[in-house]
Amino acid sequence: MDIDLSKGKITLVVAPTDLRYGYYSLAKVANEYLKIDVTKGNDWVVFISKQRCIAKIIHCDEYGSLLITRKLHIGRYQQLLLKAEGPASKELSVEELQSYLNGKELEVKRTNLLYN
Repeated sequence: MDIDLSKGKITLVVAPTDLRYGYYSLAKVANEYLKIDVTKGNDWVVFISKQRCIAKIIHCDEYGSLLITRKLHIGRYQQLLLKAEGPASKELSVEELQSYLNGKELEVKRTNLLYN
């Protein structure tokens, strides 16, 4: 099994999801609400629990389906804000996903124009 997150698009679902769901239910949510067909093998979809301490990642390749669960022992995943219109999802790079899954903040409130 080769887990290479750089192959395909990474989509973070920022709306809380019932993570009692398994692979097939999460794939159905991705397909119905985000129009992402995970079975094609081009996407990694990341779901976050309501309490923002558990994440599940689903993916599929030519060999089978993959469900990865990540539970933070300290802290919570950052709650991200999006526009009111459109899907409750955000594309991430591999580096952003790795940072996010380690509990780091992706976005901060800027108080000045200069980069710190």
